[in-house]
Amino acid sequence: MAEHRVTNLLTFDTEEWYHANYDDVDPAALRGRGSNFPAQVEEILAMCADAGAKATFFVLGAVAEDHPAVVRAIAAAGHEIASHGYGHALAYRQTMGEFAADVGRSVAILEDVTGTAVRGYRAPSWSIVAANLDYLAALEELGLIYDASIFPVRTFLYGIPDAPTHIHHPVVAGRSLRLWEVPTSVVTLAGRNIGYSGGFYFRLFPGFFVKYAIRRANRRGQPAIVYLHPREIDPGERCLSLPAKEAFIHYHGIGGTRAKLASLLRTFSFTSVIDHLRTIDPSIGK
Repeated sequence: MAEHRVTNLLTFDTEEWYHANYDDVDPAALRGRGSNFPAQVEEILAMCADAGAKATFFVLGAVAEDHPAVVRAIAAAGHEIASHGYGHALAYRQTMGEFAADVGRSVAILEDVTGTAVRGYRAPSWSIVAANLDYLAALEELGLIYDASIFPVRTFLYGIPDAPTHIHHPVVAGRSLRLWEVPTSVVTLAGRNIGYSGGFYFRLFPGFFVKYAIRRANRRGQPAIVYLHPREIDPGERCLSLPAKEAFIHYHGIGGTRAKLASLLRTFSFTSVIDHLRTIDPSIGK
């Protein structure tokens, strides 16, 4: 039976098997090579329906162009469609103008495909960092309500280790934005923030630890933010050719992801980011 005291947030970075930000990986060159993506999303939607869970799907604009029927099916099932940018470019390798154009392009595509307003954004590979934190102001100018790009850890690719770990209005250039920031969940061990609720961390840690960390957040009254990619529930999906370190990060534990997700859906209650924010700010429109 699901635990209902705190409703957690379920999110999917909705992209193809070849969308990654490693050296020598060019997603645009691999576009159109074929994938199990439609079947993966169909499976995720069935799992959510069985559990009565709602989720936010952060969808790449390029994916919506290639699979509009899949994106419409997600929206028709009552889930939130939000932006993941257009083609999985790292935000901190774009100028602010390029970033705003990239996000704006993706939002226009998603709204055209679904006929519904896009409210939120998550940067590919958590690429809103301290050096480009001011890019959040561009999201507000685009009319978005929230960002979910900041990971309060330090890694070789991303992270702001001293960022707030709760949902808040970020301060940029001394000004508190109207935009909400929904940071990725971390657990603090030995004074260090560690991810646990998605991607590599979700695949690395045993299910009992993930549940422990979610309950620990819930005891503080905070929802945990779970995030996965459609490819992670499908060990039969095609793989990138990567060096050993990157291959470990990208693929370790793939075989157990679906079962871990199913167990979480049985144990906890989940909703979308926008529906959770409406519990904080009822003025946010439908």
